[in-house]
Amino acid sequence: MPGCRMTPSFSPCSENQTMEASNQRLEKEESRIQDNLGKMAGITRTELEGALMALEAQDADQAQRVVNSDVDLNNLHRIVERECLEVLALQQPVARDLREVVGSLQVAGELERIGDHAKDVAKIVLQMDASDFSGPMEQISRMGDLVLTMLGQVTEAVLNKDEALARLAAAEDDEVDELDQEAVSDLLMQLMGAPDVSMHSTHLLWIAYHLERIGDRVRNIAERVVFMVSADSVEL
Repeated sequence: MPGCRMTPSFSPCSENQTMEASNQRLEKEESRIQDNLGKMAGITRTELEGALMALEAQDADQAQRVVNSDVDLNNLHRIVERECLEVLALQQPVARDLREVVGSLQVAGELERIGDHAKDVAKIVLQMDASDFSGPMEQISRMGDLVLTMLGQVTEAVLNKDEALARLAAAEDDEVDELDQEAVSDLLMQLMGAPDVSMHSTHLLWIAYHLERIGDRVRNIAERVVFMVSADSVEL
C-alpha cells in the first residue's frame, strides 16, 4: 500500500545477544559491588581489631588511629550504596540478582554501623584511666574475641554465599549476649557499692553495650546472607 513503511523485525539471535550483553553488565556490576563489600569488611575488621587492642593495652595512640580510619569506611559505604542504587535503577534485576543487590546494600549498612561501634569503643578508651584495669575485663575481652570471630565468619559467608557459615556466625551471638549480661550485672553491683568517681565502670558499661550491638549487627548480616541465597526472610 502507498505510504506504508515496513516495520523492521528483530531476529531471535539479536534478542539473545542483547539479553546476554545485559546479563554480562549486571554480573560485572555485582562483582564490583562484591569487591567493595570485601574491602568494607576488611576495614571494619581492622577497626574492630584496633579498638580491642587499644582497650586491652589502654593505648591512646592506637585508639586515635581507629577513630581516624573510620572516614575510609564511610567513603566506601557511600560508593557501595551508589553502585547498588544505580544497578536497581538501570539494570532492573529480578529474582536472585535482585536479592543479591538489595542484600548487598543492607550488608554495607551493617558493616558501616559495626565500624561506628568500633570507633565508639576507641573513643571511650581515649577517656579512660590507662592505669585502671579493674572490672569484668575477662567477660569483655571474651566478648571482643567472639564478635571478631563472628565478623570474620560472616564476611566469608557474604563473599562465598555460604548460608551454613552465616547461620553458625549468628548462633554465636547467644554467647555474646550471655557475657554481656554477666559484665553488666557485675558493673551495676560495683556502681551500687561505691561512687564511680573515675567513670571507669560507666566506660566499661558502654564498651559492653557496643560489643553486644556488634554481635547483633553480625547476626543481621547473617540473615541477609540467608535471604540472598535462599530467599527466606529469617530471624536467626
